[in-house]
Amino acid sequence: MKIISALIALTVTLSCAQLENATCQKCHPKIFKEYEGSFHKNASIYNDSVHKAIWDLHPAKKKGNYKCAKCHTPADHDLVAGKTTLNKNDIQVKEPVSCLSCHQIESIEKHSKSNKNVMTKEPKTFFTADKEKKGTKLVYQDKKSFFGMLKTRIGSPYHDIDYSNENFYDAQMCMGCHSHKQNANNFAICDLEVKVDPSSKETCISCHMPQTRGSFVNQKDSKTHAYHGTTALKMKPDMLSKYIELTLEKQEKGFKVFVKNLANHTLVPHPLRLSKLKVRILREGKTIVLDEKLFVRVIGTDGKPSMPWLATEVIKDTAIKAFEKREVVYSDMLQKGDELEAQFGYHIVNPKIAEKLKLEDEKLRKFVILKKQKFSL
Repeated sequence: MKIISALIALTVTLSCAQLENATCQKCHPKIFKEYEGSFHKNASIYNDSVHKAIWDLHPAKKKGNYKCAKCHTPADHDLVAGKTTLNKNDIQVKEPVSCLSCHQIESIEKHSKSNKNVMTKEPKTFFTADKEKKGTKLVYQDKKSFFGMLKTRIGSPYHDIDYSNENFYDAQMCMGCHSHKQNANNFAICDLEVKVDPSSKETCISCHMPQTRGSFVNQKDSKTHAYHGTTALKMKPDMLSKYIELTLEKQEKGFKVFVKNLANHTLVPHPLRLSKLKVRILREGKTIVLDEKLFVRVIGTDGKPSMPWLATEVIKDTAIKAFEKREVVYSDMLQKGDELEAQFGYHIVNPKIAEKLKLEDEKLRKFVILKKQKFSL
C-alpha cells in the first residue's frame, strides 16, 4: 500500500512540473471548480477570443514577440522569461494564470509602464490572508500530545502557508497586473485610477472575491471561502450590484437619474468595453423606452480612435470615476402612477468594436446588468 501511495505522490509531483494546479485541485475542489470558469483560467489567446483577436492584429505577432505573458500567461515560466515563442501547450490552455501565479506573489514593484509581480523564492510558500492568523506562518508538521501517544498533522503536506504578507490584506497583490498599462508611446491604454479610502474596509478581494458558502479545503469544514470565479465581468455580476447606487430626482421639466460609483476605481475603464444606463417608463400598460446613456473611454491618435499600441491620447472619457456620483438628465415628463425602471450595465466588448474585430460570440456583445432599480411615482 505504501508503494502505491508513493507512486501516486510521484505522479502528482511530475504532473505539477507542467501543470501546477494538479495538486491544488486535490485539496481545494470547490475553489478549483470556480477557477475553471474564471478569467484567470481563460486568460490566454487559446481561451480568450478577445485577447486573441487583438494579438492577431498586433505587429509584434509577426516577430513572435509575445509580451503579454507577464499577466496573461505567467504560469508558462519559459515564456515569461522570454526563452520560447508562444505555442499551444497544456499550461496555455488549462492554467495560464495558475494558483501559484497569485499565491506566490511576495511584493509588487511599481513602474510607470506597468507594475511587476515579485514572486517568492521559497518554493513551498503560499501567501494568503486570515485576520485571526495574521503575522504567522503555518508549516506542515506532526504535533504530538499525551506523551507522544496522539499525533495530529498540522498544515498542508504540499506547501507552507504564510499569513504575514500585507499585500494579501489590502489587495495590493492584484495591482501587479490590474493597475495600469502603458504602450510604447508612454500612453496609458488602461488605468483603474484607484483612489485609496483609508476609512473603507473594501478591497479588490472583498469585492471581486467575496466570501461564499462552502469549505475552502476538503480536510477541514469551513463555512465559507473566497470566491475564485472572478466577478469583475461575466461570471457573477450580481455580486457587484451593491457598489452601484441608482437614485431618481423628479424635476419640473423632466427628471434626473444619479449613478453613484461606490467602488474605489473607475467603473468599466477598459477601452474595449462599454457601459450604459438604460431607462424606461411603464405607463398604463405601455412601455416608453428612453435613449440610452453611454459611458466609455475612447483612445486613439490625432483625434481618431486607433488600436491600443498606436494610441497617444484619450479621445473621449465619460467613464464614471471612483466614488463619483454622475448626474444624467432626461427631458421626458413623468406622471403620477408611472413606474420608472433604470438599469446600469456593460458590454464586455463594445458592439461596434466587436464587429470590427469579427468577434462572433454573442456573449461578448450581450448587455450585462450590474444594477436594476424601480421607482414608483
